Amino acid sequence: MVLLASCLGGYSASGQDVGSSQSAGSPTAPATDSNPAPHGGFTAALSYGSNSSFFGRTQTTRYPYTAGELTYKSRFGVWGSAVGYNLLNTGSTLDETDLSLGWDGDLSKKVDASASYSRFLFAPNSPLVKSSVNNSFDGYLGWDWGYVYTRLNAAYLFGETSDGFLVLDNSRNFEFEKVFTAEDYVSIEPRISATAGTQRFAETSLVQQVQRGNGHGNSGNAGKTTTTTTTTTRFQVLNYELRVPVTYSLGKVSVQVAWRYSIPVNLLPEDASGARSYFTSSLSLNL
Repeated sequence: MVLLASCLGGYSASGQDVGSSQSAGSPTAPATDSNPAPHGGFTAALSYGSNSSFFGRTQTTRYPYTAGELTYKSRFGVWGSAVGYNLLNTGSTLDETDLSLGWDGDLSKKVDASASYSRFLFAPNSPLVKSSVNNSFDGYLGWDWGYVYTRLNAAYLFGETSDGFLVLDNSRNFEFEKVFTAEDYVSIEPRISATAGTQRFAETSLVQQVQRGNGHGNSGNAGKTTTTTTTTTRFQVLNYELRVPVTYSLGKVSVQVAWRYSIPVNLLPEDASGARSYFTSSLSLNL
């Protein structure tokens, strides 16, 4: 439960990596599942990702990235974080900055909850799908059944567009202690997710990328005008996802590698997003 709850910062909504909340997202989340000390403290993290995505929607061009994050969490569960992203195949040094403030904590032995607000800042002419959104209110309610952990995430995104999302997660955490030393441990936490919501952000992104001179953004129909037959305001399933992170922790240091497979559904006619794999790695230090 501790590991899962600490994911909040940006795993506020499924699929929110850079250009995304990991929140549900984040889509703004701590890069690893490590947790500051019970009395409160800082966590610093560096991470790498093989590509960007946002609620299962992505660009035709692959955008690997590096990120740096600093998070503070108080003993009362109030936290704040700042994350900076650098896309490796653009001319900008800082392509996205996410600032978040929130609270998470246990409501009982089996139930935990969270609420947060995030502000997203982008470089001019950003090629990211996420750049059509500037703000996010997020929350979740989680229940530990013992054999599986279930969490319902809710997000409301707004900026040039506004969208609402619900993300249902089911995961199980496995820990193996004393792997190499008497004090280290490895955790493996497979998770399956289903995301439902509206997708005004996807339609706005397609228009934005043409206006910014980035080709057709995430569209594979360059030079072709297509009538959008999918209602962008319709609340429907948008994405299915499987994620398997493996975290090694020793003292204040944690190293994580994760594989994620995303299957977007109910795409707009112009949207060329497709099923694909993503890989991330991160190094975090509890200060």
